[in-house]
Order: sequence, then structure tokens, then C-alpha cells
Amino acid sequence: MRIIEVNYNDINLSENKDVNLVLGYFDGVHVGHVKMIEEALKRGDVGIMTFDISPSFILGKSAKYSHITSLFDKANLFKELGVKYLYILRANKELLNLSKEEFIEKILKPINPSTIFVGSDYHFGKGASGDASDLAKEFQTVVFGLVTYKGNKISSRFIRDLITDGNVKEANEYLGHPYQVTGLVVEGAHNGEKIGFPTANLELTYPYVLPKLGVYAGYAKVFGHKYKALISMSTHPTIMELNDPIIEVHLLSYSGDLYGKEIEVQFIDYIRDIQKFDSLEDLADQLVEDTKTAKRLL
Repeated sequence: MRIIEVNYNDINLSENKDVNLVLGYFDGVHVGHVKMIEEALKRGDVGIMTFDISPSFILGKSAKYSHITSLFDKANLFKELGVKYLYILRANKELLNLSKEEFIEKILKPINPSTIFVGSDYHFGKGASGDASDLAKEFQTVVFGLVTYKGNKISSRFIRDLITDGNVKEANEYLGHPYQVTGLVVEGAHNGEKIGFPTANLELTYPYVLPKLGVYAGYAKVFGHKYKALISMSTHPTIMELNDPIIEVHLLSYSGDLYGKEIEVQFIDYIRDIQKFDSLEDLADQLVEDTKTAKRLL
């Protein structure tokens, strides 16, 4: 997949002939997104155009910047789907203040797509004034309807709510793939190691939306290998309680030093709430039970 950073003041992409261009932000690259991309792939080479970060955040409409997928995560998922081009628009106020007409002239026409695919709720241009009807005046345009599952509209917002509620299993059904965060393993207090459950403390490389506090079953990808894992979102109520929650990952069948390494962590299912134990021994006993539960769920 070719990744192209689009400078709207100087776009020369005429060599990308007959590309089917899919427009959107694609947070999560969920089942609805995938269905639209697969429909575009039926017609030939596909290019996806997206922003590097949320336009709503840049424009001050969203006070909190937390998302399901980073740009890196999206790129990997697009590549797996067979997308040929990824056009990245750097979100800034100058770009986001382009009128719908300017967006068409300066951004879309230089690419000269054979067909444009958008969701029925897609908008573009200053004040989100443009929609599919404006695109259809200039390009062959396919509008993809809303996709539902279990009676619910599949949307990034709905999936984010599931994740923050700790319902990662259901969120994964709407995503079509496990919810995943990527982070750097940093030095911790080694308290887990003292009770036989060494953990990797994760410093996130992106402002992901995070599940509620709790213990989860999941996987950790390390050096290209996938390991079953216990994942804790916790403030350490039993040992040295913290002001802010951290992510700790205990790999069930791995031994070795992970400090300074980047790992990918997938949340598969919720196990239990975080609780304060009377002793470290009680905590260790519970972690033994959590490990059994995780192995069963995984």
C-alpha cells in the first residue's frame, strides 16, 4: 500500500489512474467501514482518504481527543483489506476552513477518482456544508447506507461507548476485529513480580479510548508472536494506590525483559471489577483464578 501525504496547495496525483476513492475518518475501521471498502474493491484499485487526527478536535468541537484506532492501526487494517493508496490529510484550521467547493477543486479533482464512495452521513467542507449530493455533481458517487447489527447502527461513537463501559467483547463484534492499543513498556514498581505475576506497564503511544477499570482477558503481541494475557486497568487499590489508572499486562506464557519494547495489546473479554484485597496473598490467589478464567475465555 502506498501512503501519500496530501498537500492541498500542491497535489499532483495524476498517475493514480482509475482509483476508487473512499472518504471518511474510519475510527475503528469497523464492520460498516469494511463493507464499504469491500464494495469499492469490487470495482478495482481503492484509495482511502482520511485525516491524521479528528477534525472535530482541531475545531474545538471535541474537548477530549480519544479514539479507537491510531493512524498506524488504520493503515495496517487498510493494507490487510487490499487498499492500494492511503491519502492522508493533515488536519489544520486552514484545510478545515476550505469551502465545499474548494475541497472538491483543491483536494478531490487533482486525484481524479473514477468513483467516490461515502457513507450516507458523510459531510465535508467548512461547517460540514458539503454532502454526497455535492460530490455527485462532479463525480460518479456511490452512497453507502448505514449498517446495523443486533438492531443497532454500527458507528464509531457507539463502539467507543461499549469500550468505555468495559463491554469489549461486544465492541469487538461491531469492530470485526479485537480492540487493540499499542504502547511502550516502561519501568514499574515490580510489585506484580513479588507475588509471582510480573507485569508489563504500558505507556500508550496514542490517546486511545480506554475501557473502564477492571481485569480483562486478551492477547499481547511481542516480537511478532501472540501471547495470552491478563490485562489490568487499575489504580492499585491493594498496593500503593495511584491517582490515575495504568494498564498492566501479564503474559501467561512469556518470560523475558520487555522494557523499552513496543507491544500491541488486544482486549477480548471482561473478567471482573478491580477490588481492594486484605493482603498480597489474597490478591495472588485471585490472580490465579483470573488466569484460569482468561485461559477459558481465550
